[in-house]
Amino acid sequence: MIRMKVVAFTPSRLNSQRVPQKNIKKLGGVPLVNYALWTMNKIELINEIIVFASEPSICDFIKSGIRYKYLERPAFLDTQVAKVQDLIREFLKLYDADIIMMFHITSPFLRPETVHECLEKVRFGGYDSALTAFMIDRRCWFKGKPLNFSYEEEDGGQISPVIVEHSIYVFKKEVFETTGQRISSNPYIKIIDHFEGHDIDTAEDFRIAELIVNTGLFDLH
Repeated sequence: MIRMKVVAFTPSRLNSQRVPQKNIKKLGGVPLVNYALWTMNKIELINEIIVFASEPSICDFIKSGIRYKYLERPAFLDTQVAKVQDLIREFLKLYDADIIMMFHITSPFLRPETVHECLEKVRFGGYDSALTAFMIDRRCWFKGKPLNFSYEEEDGGQISPVIVEHSIYVFKKEVFETTGQRISSNPYIKIIDHFEGHDIDTAEDFRIAELIVNTGLFDLH
């Protein structure tokens, strides 16, 4: 059996705009960066876990005993105009792997089982990319028009669920080299619920995350 090197990396910057220093802000008394790293540490198939940041000071907020490596990235990736493709491209200039997993610090409630499933689908499941997502089965609008239903039909017609991308992307290196994207035309999409898929982007998101932590629903360590 051919062994494939799996590397998981998280892009991080401390100059976030909506929530200042979001990645090191304490959630449940612990800096946010630790939650995603705890999850990745539970996946034995991951060979290396990389914190891809331009400021090594983030390492001061990572708990001892967590398996990870710090990799310095170019400062231009901290700007608002930097694209996700730029992040991946620069990472692959510095690190090599057969399968890359990109995850985000802002999703603290991902379950290890979910991450493992996405990884296995790319390794041996016939897919060359995978992602997590959640489903919205409600009437949605986009640019002032109905997106997934029609008022021209009786009672607004049947609703077509909308799939919203989440925060885990798994892809073979060749996918990005060939397409310039992290997702192929036929990805494996793992649907998760809104608790597991909660993403922290605003101050309100952070308050909701605190409520989730306080419920004790998630075994986070």
